[in-house]
Amino acid sequence: MLCSANDHEYILFRDYIAGICGIVIKPEKAYLIETRLTMLMLEAGAENFREFYEYIIAGSDPQMPQKIINAITVNETMWFRDAALWKYLEEEKLPALAGELVSGNKTKIRIWSAAVSTGQEIYSAVMCVDNFLKKNNPKGVSLSNFEFFATDISERVLGIAKKGRYDKVSISRGLDEHHKNLYFNSNESAWYIDQSIRDRVNFGQFNLMDDFSPFGIFDIIFCRYVLIYFSDELKTKIAIKMHDSLADNGVFITGNYVLYDMYSAHFHVKHYDNLTYYTKKLVSK
Repeated sequence: MLCSANDHEYILFRDYIAGICGIVIKPEKAYLIETRLTMLMLEAGAENFREFYEYIIAGSDPQMPQKIINAITVNETMWFRDAALWKYLEEEKLPALAGELVSGNKTKIRIWSAAVSTGQEIYSAVMCVDNFLKKNNPKGVSLSNFEFFATDISERVLGIAKKGRYDKVSISRGLDEHHKNLYFNSNESAWYIDQSIRDRVNFGQFNLMDDFSPFGIFDIIFCRYVLIYFSDELKTKIAIKMHDSLADNGVFITGNYVLYDMYSAHFHVKHYDNLTYYTKKLVSK
C-alpha cells in the first residue's frame, strides 16, 4: 500500500534529503518521496511520514540515512555515454596526456569519476585508455601510468560497481561487440568485466558535499548528470572544489548540459562536436 505524504511532510523530507546528500526534490517530483521511501517507512514501523521523519531524526536506526540515500539517488548510466566525449579523449586529451608522460613532465595521469553509479563510466574510461594505448603505443607508457578513482554516495551502487557484474540488459546499454568480446567474460546469467580492468579502479564512498582535498589533483574529472539534481548554491560550491582538484591543464566534464554562467569565474567553456567541457582558469585567492 502506498502511503501519501502531505505538503508539510514533503517539506520535511525535501529539506532532510537536501541536507544529507544535496539532492533537491522539487514540488513536481514530490511523488518520489512516496514511491521511494514508503517501504523504508513501513520497515521502521511508522504509520505515516511524520512518524517516519521523527524516527529518523531520533536516530533510531543509524543506517537509515544511508538507506534513504540509496533509495532516492538516481542511478541512470550506460557504457560510453555520449559518443563525442570518448572521441574527444581518444583524439585530443589522451594524446596530450601521453605526451606529458613520454616527456617526463608527468609520471601519473589521474582520472576521477565523481558519481560513478554502477561503474559503467569508470570502466568505460579504463577501456578507452587501454584502447588508445594499444592503437598508438606511446613509448614507455602503459596502463599502469594511469590511476582511476571512482566514488558515489550510494553504498548499493558501489557494491555493484566493485563486482563488475552486469545482467544482459545492463551490458547491452551502449556497449559494442568489440568491447564486449575484448573486455568481458560471461555465463548464462551475467557478464563480468575482465579482472585486469576491474583491478585498475579504486572505489570509495563519498558525498560531494564533503571536502575534496584528501583526494589530491586530477587530470580528468567526470561529474556527469549529477549536478542537475542540486541547488544552484551547491552546484557552485562543488564547481569551486572541482576547480581546486583539477590540474592546471586538466578537464572537468559535467555532461551535455551547460552550466557555464555559474562556473565562469573558475572555468573556460570548451566544445568538441556536441560535447561541452571545462578547463581551469587560474584564480587568485
